[in-house]
Amino acid sequence: MAALHRRGPWSQAEDNYLMNLVQTQGALNWVRIANILGSRTPKQCRERYHQNLKPTLNHEPITPEEGVQIERLVSEIGKRWAEIARRLHGRSDNAVKNWWNGSQNRRKRMDRRK
Repeated sequence: MAALHRRGPWSQAEDNYLMNLVQTQGALNWVRIANILGSRTPKQCRERYHQNLKPTLNHEPITPEEGVQIERLVSEIGKRWAEIARRLHGRSDNAVKNWWNGSQNRRKRMDRRK
């Protein structure tokens, strides 16, 4: 069964079909959606939708104000990315985590230069 499922980047056709299926089947029944799509697992479908395709997601770069808020929330509640993303409205937990890890690397490079 695992051989039937693709790995790697999603094609534009897969994205379009997934969005169509979410509109007709709803964003809850990922097993049914994956079976109809035929090339991805339910987990892949759910993550692709919630992390990349969901219409309410904000794909713009994280603003300095949001960065300050992320830093404050990490110091308060730790690296609970889903909880932090819920408080930022329109950001995926993956986008928040990626911003944090990128900014951590930038901070380390700046510290080494000093």
